[in-house]
Amino acid sequence: MSQAIDPAVPGTFADNSMSPRLLIVDDEQHMCDVCARTLQRAGYDVMATSDPHVAIAAFNSGQHFDLLLTDIKMPAMSGLDLARVAREADPEIAIIIMTGYASLENLHQSVRRGVADFLSKPFELEQLRLAVDQALHKRSILQDNLRLRTLEQLLSISEVLSTTLELPELVRIVLEAMIQRSGFRFGFLLLGDDGDALVQAATMPAEAELTEPGRQLAARALVSRQALQGGVEQYGAYRGRELRAALAVPLRAQGHMNGVVLLCDEQEGILLPGVQQGLMLLANHAGAALRNAVLYRQLDDAYQRRQELDRLKSEFIAIASHELRTPLSIVLGYTMMVRDQVDGDQRDYLQRVMESAQRIKEIVDDMVSLRHIETGESQPLLAPLDLGDLIHQTINHLRGSAAMAGQTLDVSLPDTQLLFLSDREKILLVLNHLLSNAMKFTPSNGRITVTADVRSYEELVELHESIIQPQLVLRALPWVVVEVHDTGIGIPAHERTRIFDRFYQVADSLTRERGGAGLGLALVRELIASLGGAVWVASSEGQGSTFSFALPFRRT
Repeated sequence: MSQAIDPAVPGTFADNSMSPRLLIVDDEQHMCDVCARTLQRAGYDVMATSDPHVAIAAFNSGQHFDLLLTDIKMPAMSGLDLARVAREADPEIAIIIMTGYASLENLHQSVRRGVADFLSKPFELEQLRLAVDQALHKRSILQDNLRLRTLEQLLSISEVLSTTLELPELVRIVLEAMIQRSGFRFGFLLLGDDGDALVQAATMPAEAELTEPGRQLAARALVSRQALQGGVEQYGAYRGRELRAALAVPLRAQGHMNGVVLLCDEQEGILLPGVQQGLMLLANHAGAALRNAVLYRQLDDAYQRRQELDRLKSEFIAIASHELRTPLSIVLGYTMMVRDQVDGDQRDYLQRVMESAQRIKEIVDDMVSLRHIETGESQPLLAPLDLGDLIHQTINHLRGSAAMAGQTLDVSLPDTQLLFLSDREKILLVLNHLLSNAMKFTPSNGRITVTADVRSYEELVELHESIIQPQLVLRALPWVVVEVHDTGIGIPAHERTRIFDRFYQVADSLTRERGGAGLGLALVRELIASLGGAVWVASSEGQGSTFSFALPFRRT
């Protein structure tokens, strides 16, 4: 139910939020009362006041009105000046001017202020209702037309914005579109997510200069998350002339503010109805496009840095392997020769020298193997092999070291021979690295078990969900699965996705205690991938780990 208003109390509201909201301003209190009651009975939500400053305070507080009905001649302020303030607060508001003297000059100024209708006093109450109805109807039609035109323009601009990810080109397109849409003559685009971080990206024209008042207005718009208009201040300069009127429009992308467009002009102007709303919609599209361009540039920069790091790393591996191999060969050769000629403690000392040099040689060999795989120099050489024989060969090679460490090595193989086509040397490297890795992280009295089996591709997928998706021709083949299980310290869950990365160690303490350069598992992954297979790990801290790899079982 509507609440009656008291014309003696400026700013009293009719409580009907679903109806169009009207603001009546007339210095004659009786006229305010008559107009307010008439329009309230017609179903409108009305605020009436005889003081224009009360109306201005309502606009400044953010109150929304669909229509302003004001007298043109008032002692405190002209109705045309009040119309200008209303237009600045809400470019879409409908305005009706009441006057007792309708001149051509008043009519001309009214049109410039965006006045929808002109009522000459005295007028019939039915004329008032009809004028308000028509003004609101025109406003509704104008809003619909502007929305359609805005959507059409946005579609066209969005198509242009989607054609490039180059930031300078996008900035130019956005500025041109915003200037054309708003009617302002100059534009500044500033990127940043807060007022202190705003960085000027472009100016149109290039000779325009942004001054501190303009930057402050842009910062306020960024913080307030809405478009802000500036009054008669010096916002910028263009060839010695001041830019006085300004509109700051924040750029949005997924709820995040990433910049501001500041539109300026030499003359104080009024935005036409719907223009500010269209600018905000355009700002949303532009903000998303600019955000994508910035992210693309950051991604491209990161990719370029990674490419450079990869290049430097490859050069380092090539130089290090070349420069280390020759002196290592000399050290190993002379150490072996001298060791065979002495006895006692000296022989033990030289044996330790040889073992340490051999460890360095193994690291260098891993680095060279990785580089050969990267460069494509190491192609698989498929030939018939007996997997069981390779497993026993690797176990026998490491059994002495395992015995010295107090570890037990077991093998569990099927009764039938595992004969298939693959690369013998690559599989030997894989088995040696996996077994050496298991021995390194298994304490004394621990057990290391190697098993092998043949399974279908469907069983393989059930075994491990992240198994690779091979070509259709390989899915029809059986797959051989080898598992190396240990009762060692296990691997923390957050480390398991990284242990196959190059130069990665689970922890610094483990690196210092057990040695290694973090290349073994990386080489295993690359070798298995080059053979069309997959490798994975299952582990529990304190209970041990199981490293598994699967290869297509191509029969001989």
